[in-house]
Amino acid sequence: MDDSYTHRDLAALCKVSETTIKSYRRKFPGFIPVLTRGKPIRFRKEAGEVCLRIRDCFDKGLSVNETLKILKENFKESLSARRSARTASAPPLPATEGEGGVISQEYLEKFFATAGQMMQGMAGLATAQAKSGQRLAKLEAAVESLIEVQQQNSEAFRIFLAHSKPPASDTLPTSSSPDAGDAPSEKPVRARKIVNVTTPDGDVKSYTLEKTGADRSRSMERPSDAFLNTPIVIRNDQGEFLGVPGRLPLSAFVEALVRDAEESGASLSNWHRDDDTWIFTMQTPGGDSHALHFLSTTTPRGNLVVLLDRLDVNGEQTTPRFLQEFFRQVKDRI
Repeated sequence: MDDSYTHRDLAALCKVSETTIKSYRRKFPGFIPVLTRGKPIRFRKEAGEVCLRIRDCFDKGLSVNETLKILKENFKESLSARRSARTASAPPLPATEGEGGVISQEYLEKFFATAGQMMQGMAGLATAQAKSGQRLAKLEAAVESLIEVQQQNSEAFRIFLAHSKPPASDTLPTSSSPDAGDAPSEKPVRARKIVNVTTPDGDVKSYTLEKTGADRSRSMERPSDAFLNTPIVIRNDQGEFLGVPGRLPLSAFVEALVRDAEESGASLSNWHRDDDTWIFTMQTPGGDSHALHFLSTTTPRGNLVVLLDRLDVNGEQTTPRFLQEFFRQVKDRI
């Protein structure tokens, strides 16, 4: 048949092998139309021009997609031939009900399209989850900042309360004896409780709590409740803040001293204030005066504390080591 070609005829026309012609047919099935499917298979006359064009494109180094584009521009494609070739080359598919036990090519294409859409949806969901995680992290950071600001405001308010001047107290009247014509003169009254403090050098210092008549005018002066309920700390040689486990407040520290004093009938002298410092005075049996200086401050972490800043003996400031040993011994008795 002069108007048709076999694989061998097309190979001779294009000066390539029959295997190459068969590969053309597999790559571009819709452009190489079949005339008869007997043996040998014969192709229509226009198949020769198509094969020559494919050979020229490949000789120029064009890809399959580029060659396909040129073929679509110059030749008519048979869609039925393309589908038949795909069906013939596809592996056997599982049986389904209602269509003779075979999945159609159209159903397969819909399946892969649906699977692609599902994958795109999953990718979009993952992106949305990542963005939600970022928004949640920003929200958590904002809440943490708000809490930090609130704590700073609370601490500033506590400092204000600690530094505020307490209300003036009325002076207690002096009672007189019913059996005497004249009121007796006021004499100092002292009640003492001896407490020993051992320094790192082995020296022993003794002190007691004392209240005298001369201090009676300021007997009602005391720190605010906010100041007394603030944890007490001390600084070590490196300037670090050291406290009592459980964040012991100043009131409990003072109560421990009071408790020791009450065991021997001693009484607590009054607080008095010097600018921003509250001073608690005591006196030893030998007559030496001791003064503990407390002031409100803030740690590097932003915690409000009361610092035992110094301990004076007879108006002279003791060494930091003596102050630290005093604090340790009182802490051990709590």
